[in-house]
Amino acid sequence: MTKAIGMFSGGLDSLLAIKLIKEQGIDVDVLHYNIGFESLHLDRQIKRKAAEIDRADIERKLDVTIQEIDVTEPFLQVVLHPKHGYGSEMNPCIDCKIFILQQAKAYMEAHQAQFIFTGEVVGQRPMSQMLHTMHLIEQRAGLRGYLLRPLSAKILEPTIPEQQGLVDRERLLGISGRGRHEQLALARQYGLSFQQPAGGCLLNDPSFSLRLKELLAHTPEPLLTTTDVMLLKLGRHLRLADNLKIIVGRHEVDNDYLIKYAAGRWTAAVRDIPGPTVVIDGDPDDAQFEQIAQITANYTKAKDADSVIVDFLRGDEQRAIAIKPDALLNPNKWRIGE
Repeated sequence: MTKAIGMFSGGLDSLLAIKLIKEQGIDVDVLHYNIGFESLHLDRQIKRKAAEIDRADIERKLDVTIQEIDVTEPFLQVVLHPKHGYGSEMNPCIDCKIFILQQAKAYMEAHQAQFIFTGEVVGQRPMSQMLHTMHLIEQRAGLRGYLLRPLSAKILEPTIPEQQGLVDRERLLGISGRGRHEQLALARQYGLSFQQPAGGCLLNDPSFSLRLKELLAHTPEPLLTTTDVMLLKLGRHLRLADNLKIIVGRHEVDNDYLIKYAAGRWTAAVRDIPGPTVVIDGDPDDAQFEQIAQITANYTKAKDADSVIVDFLRGDEQRAIAIKPDALLNPNKWRIGE
């Protein structure tokens, strides 16, 4: 039996591609590579139960199991050193596609599959889905002739599985461009009720990209960790000095995740008063501890109080600072992005 590897991006096009290949009786392993920068990934962490229901519904409709493979750690080097450069923000789209397809190629060979397919549509995205770029990505990934795009197959050269008769080319499509009418019509035909997820890759997001650029600008050499990436997704970021930044939680979920990822860093919170958890990236001096205490209090309803105590913790280290909050303080002057 012919076996193929289907790349699941989370969008409608990849679902349609899976459906087109499966209806030809081809066995499909569906893979989703988590690069760590998907906004949907954070949604899954925050709203895991709802996301698991959505994923289960997709798997039921398509009669597949989606395998999630985390490649965040090795992908960080792609973000730092993209051979083909960035898009409009910090998005190394071409290098990202090549990297993920190289991972999928290794999986294909290990599981004795005959080809890989994606939901890509020629001309849909300006950086990575133009025809010449798609050829470049296929070549650099080592998949020349073995990467099928079912939604655009009829306007592309036949792949090796098509030439060998493993895939019926006449049952594939010839969609191109940014329009969505054909895909939506096909979704209705298949009975797929699908709501396109909000957001996308955070490396395309101007605010997140600004935070990332700012972090790298204050790092002695290009260095990025998975903890850095997670913290960049959370809270409000304030740069107080070249070697000192704080992250202020926006809500309870932010606070919980900030505590989880704060290992080795100071945290701050106002004692006995609801408010944010603040993570300190750097080693503050006494004056900076006082400044951070003022900022922490400013984000609570106690900013008009006569006195509050701000507790600082780092492992077994503790300190407390009593302050009179400065109601006129404006933390936004230190803010990085939104």
